Amino acid sequence: MEETQPSVFRSAWWQGQALQWAMRDDAFKVKLFRFVDVFPSLHNSRETARHVKEYFEYPDANLPTALRWGLKAAEPGHPTTRLASKVIAHNIHAMAKRFIAGTDAQQALSTLRSLRAQGIAFTLDVLGEATLNEAEAETYQARYEDLLTSLPRETLNWDENKPIDQAPWGTLPRVNVSLKITSLQPQLDPVDFVAAKHAICERLRPLLRLAQEREAFLNIDLEQYRYHDLTLDVFRDLLLEDEFKDYPHFGIVIQAYLRDSEPDLLNVIELARARGTPVTVRLVKGAYWDYETALAGQEHWPLPVFTRKSDTDAQYEYLTRLMLENWEHARPALGTHNIRSIAHAVAIAQSLRIPEGVLEIQMLHGMAEPIKRAVREMGIRLREYVPVGELVPGMAYLVRRLLENTANESFLRQTFVEAGDRERLLARPLPSTDVQAACESAPPTPPTDPKDPGPYKNEPHADFARKEKRAALASALKQAEVGLGKHHPLMIGGKEVDTTEVITSTNPSHPKQTLGTVGSAGHKEAEHAVTVAQQAFPKWRDTPVRERAAILFRAGDLMRRERFRLAALEVLEAGKPWREADGDVTEAIDFLEYYGREMLRIGSPQSLHDIPGELDFLLYEPRGVAVVIAPWNFPLAILTGMTSAALVTGNTVIMKPAQPTPLVAYELYRILLEAGLPPQVLSFLPGPGQTVGAGLVEHPNVDLIAFTGSKETGLSLLETAGKIRTGQKNIKRVVAEMGGKNALIIDEDADLDAAVEGTVRSAFGYSGQKCSACSRAVVLDSIYDQFVRRLVGAAHSLRIGDPTNPWNNMGPVISEEAMTKIQGYIDTARSEADEAAAISGPEDGYFIGPHIYADVPPQARIAQEEIFGPVLSVIRANSFDEALEIANGTVYGLTGGLYSRSPSRIERAYREFRVGNLYINREITGSMVGRQPFGGSRMSGVGSKAGGPDYLLQFLEPRCITENTLRRGFAPPVVSPPLLK
Repeated sequence: MEETQPSVFRSAWWQGQALQWAMRDDAFKVKLFRFVDVFPSLHNSRETARHVKEYFEYPDANLPTALRWGLKAAEPGHPTTRLASKVIAHNIHAMAKRFIAGTDAQQALSTLRSLRAQGIAFTLDVLGEATLNEAEAETYQARYEDLLTSLPRETLNWDENKPIDQAPWGTLPRVNVSLKITSLQPQLDPVDFVAAKHAICERLRPLLRLAQEREAFLNIDLEQYRYHDLTLDVFRDLLLEDEFKDYPHFGIVIQAYLRDSEPDLLNVIELARARGTPVTVRLVKGAYWDYETALAGQEHWPLPVFTRKSDTDAQYEYLTRLMLENWEHARPALGTHNIRSIAHAVAIAQSLRIPEGVLEIQMLHGMAEPIKRAVREMGIRLREYVPVGELVPGMAYLVRRLLENTANESFLRQTFVEAGDRERLLARPLPSTDVQAACESAPPTPPTDPKDPGPYKNEPHADFARKEKRAALASALKQAEVGLGKHHPLMIGGKEVDTTEVITSTNPSHPKQTLGTVGSAGHKEAEHAVTVAQQAFPKWRDTPVRERAAILFRAGDLMRRERFRLAALEVLEAGKPWREADGDVTEAIDFLEYYGREMLRIGSPQSLHDIPGELDFLLYEPRGVAVVIAPWNFPLAILTGMTSAALVTGNTVIMKPAQPTPLVAYELYRILLEAGLPPQVLSFLPGPGQTVGAGLVEHPNVDLIAFTGSKETGLSLLETAGKIRTGQKNIKRVVAEMGGKNALIIDEDADLDAAVEGTVRSAFGYSGQKCSACSRAVVLDSIYDQFVRRLVGAAHSLRIGDPTNPWNNMGPVISEEAMTKIQGYIDTARSEADEAAAISGPEDGYFIGPHIYADVPPQARIAQEEIFGPVLSVIRANSFDEALEIANGTVYGLTGGLYSRSPSRIERAYREFRVGNLYINREITGSMVGRQPFGGSRMSGVGSKAGGPDYLLQFLEPRCITENTLRRGFAPPVVSPPLLK
């Protein structure tokens, strides 16, 4: 290998200077790559100049000379702004052209001919990954078809080049195409593995057929780990079909950084043996390490990748030997720029006496020219991975490549920039772990020890990309359907109370299906429940805090064991899709674990000073009898949160669940008693809100009301609770979470892929029936039409139906009453705005599909009133100032969000977007206990945030106690408050 730098690092190039600077300054590196990422979204020189200033003009910035000039020249309004923007655009396009061969096969031809003249083969990769709608998926399908159709015609008359056209097994296809399955199916989700696999196979068969007809090579790439099992299963099933099993020019990627990469390779080798035809394996290290580690950390999932580069390098060498030992079944194509990895492969091939031409090395286009030159001169077949596509989707690829080149552990950086020690660079990688170990499932969470609960951690969501999680919920659904029809009476003081009236729970997907019944309370039962709660209060108040917290921890453990059974019941009773149902159960567990720890933190008396001769301390005591009035949309999580907060703080509780979801509520009651809660402390009291709920709120012996629901009901409750009645001793405390009219602002420089996906999830997740749901999208004018077009396409790709089928990602609304109310707003919307999408659902059930209205006036009814259904208003804003004004222009203040890549506008949103929960560059639903305490302002609620560090204080009253400890001039040294229960 010649001692020359790859062109990407050469200082003569603008990008070479920028990359060298990035390798010296991490802050500059982050800003540079973020600017490169946002650049395709900038529409004019003014926007380019503004972003240059925002990204690179920061305190202590020590910038390259060229960039300092650029900052000065790009000053918005400066005469040189247009010129500076053109220079920046030219340089970024030049950098992109080093890695991206063109927008399509025709544009890439000159690059492919040049490679062939150098003795280099190619594989073409169509840039872009996950698609959001059918039109995008069909576009990618057409691009693959174009490559497989047009390129064989173009290459047919090329002169033969034996080193890259011939192998020991015969002639190699000149056309080689790499494909990602996520580009072929919009919003691909492995939660319904069978349906997803069927859909992908249907899309892939014509392409495999075309590859055979044109004698081209087709390779399936591996992407993020969530698609790992699906990709490998699709590949195996298709290659075993009679139509394809004899074709030898199909390939698959194996990622060495995955802990289960060895069984993956062994399975592919076994597949090749079973079909009697070899398979090509492209062995790579892996391109999504940062993403996988971040996702696993956020979700508390087991890490699927090795944590140290040396482990991955060692695994790569291990798999290289395994593949070369089986080369007749797994034809080896090694994707790497690591000289040690290449040398190791060559040495193994020589030691195994493998025929010349078996081994193929693959490298990325635009990189590592000196290594490529050395490989060719050694007579080893070299193939470049050549991307084609538009600049916008290409930026994600480009940024990944730049990050790889400048990473501290990059072999290219260490070799060509830092001139690393040869002995160290070529040393055998020593694994720190067992590199052959498969990725294991997360170990069961041990029961929380009440004496030492340890730090709080969110309960992991189920990873439905894993087979065992899908099987667990599917099994639970079957069991739940078998056990339907039970009756649960009222429970007051631990005793069953029969009533003549009952509440019938039905399945909103199939309204004629009765799931079960519960008793329905009246005034008499409500009065009895208050009396029992009053009598039980003194003993429960004086129960040690640690004992009360222990009950919550035991309940959390019980819920954890039953999580899939509880989720299955939510799918049936609340109409929640699988992920939504699982998320509700994990959030309920989170509340139990978090509030138990929080009460341990605040439950001991606190000394206020260390002044001698006086003891002053603060402690908190419960308020008394609490009434919990819960909603149906989070039938377990919100009910658990309010109930457990009231209980752990020492209040006795009357639990009045929402009428549509009483069966889920009963399960919470059962679990709490099973966890050791004294039966007198909690009553299960379903009943009509107009009578039982109102009567409890008015009762003079009720001290606290915790409510989540609509603004109208909440305001009425506040008004009623504020009146003092005969015999009342306490001023009622009301903790009220109410509705929202939540807005997402889409800035002109937003990542539209992320913005459209986030808006769809926020607006139509659980059919828009979340108080945090997005009901207004406020979009800057310059991208408005493009955003609406893609949003409508993504909405049409949603699958609406019975959520017991995991393929459906949108279920019913909760009831006929809700459906009628939503339909009324839809009728109003048609007179107020343009209907961009009106998607219907199945007729059997309370189904309403996504409805999108464009050019909605900000003061229209549908833009001001809470609808609580899948109806989205898209509002045009002429400026960011106007967008903020529109977003803040309702009586609500619950959640809001911004998609933007402008640092100054993100900072403005921090200050000026007045909502309780503000989300930047992500969906605005899905808050997590302890991480995003949830609650609003203005007409969206009173009180502190659920799942936050001061929430429990609303259920408590502070007491300050002072004792003079000075006796005859003598003050004892002990100033700590006494240990109280």
